[in-house]
Amino acid sequence: MGHDGDQARDEVVDRWARWLLQGRHGGDEATHERMLAMLAPIRDRLLDAARLQGPETVLDLGCGDGLIGFGALERLDDRGRVIFTDVSADLLDRCRRIAADLGEHRCRFERASADRLESIADASVDVVTCRSVLIYLDRDGKRRALAEAARVLRPGGRLSLFEPINRFGFPEPKGRLLGYDVAPIPGPAGKLRATMADAAASSPLLDFDERDLFAWAEQAGFGEIHLTLEAEHAPAGDRAPTRGWDALLGTAGNPLMPTLGQLIDTALTASEADELEAHLRPLVEAGAATVRLATTHLDARR
Repeated sequence: MGHDGDQARDEVVDRWARWLLQGRHGGDEATHERMLAMLAPIRDRLLDAARLQGPETVLDLGCGDGLIGFGALERLDDRGRVIFTDVSADLLDRCRRIAADLGEHRCRFERASADRLESIADASVDVVTCRSVLIYLDRDGKRRALAEAARVLRPGGRLSLFEPINRFGFPEPKGRLLGYDVAPIPGPAGKLRATMADAAASSPLLDFDERDLFAWAEQAGFGEIHLTLEAEHAPAGDRAPTRGWDALLGTAGNPLMPTLGQLIDTALTASEADELEAHLRPLVEAGAATVRLATTHLDARR
């Protein structure tokens, strides 16, 4: 339930909306639909762990295009409500339009960073949900976000959180690039890997792991914490994020990174770029990627 449809083509302004609605799938709608299908089980697991109960108030941190927030509304009764928060005014506007189209009046929209929730009162919500949001804050911001979640929760309130642990998959093993075997082209692949590493060197996406999240939740005052780490190295199969070469070139791994095409232009000469494409394009179009990733689910009670 991503609520994207034709609105995915809406003009967007800020980098968060631009990436979520276009950049993460390279503007390819078929890839976008596959991504939404892959996200549905994550949404459902996060909401299952939240154990929503009828008339409760849910605060969705970093609501994006409403994947979690609108999913939560489906599980609440007529007295329940969801507070959508995001740093992106464009994404909040998008969620407002979706709510209006649905005739949904159980929504409140607040522009706020996950670590600065000044507009949300102490002990005013029953559940806080968060999917792939803390990863974009620096370490102090991540710590503050968990403290803010604890502050706004009522006694006995629950936190349900999902985050990728990018330290597990980066840097990739030697001879791999984007999950593909590039051992036969060490020259251009090595230069591109180095450029990607430079771009990610100071990224908050790599400055924490599951142990940090657990410690910060403890420090925030949560009295009961459960954390599950899942890691895998396996053929991507249907989870390969992009099948088309052009879509892959237009894809950015996250809102803070350039697209792959921009990275190639920065790192490689024209002949090196041709060599990379000649080797990599058939693998991409055949879906011959391997995923190496880790994610964590953290559920806590105030």
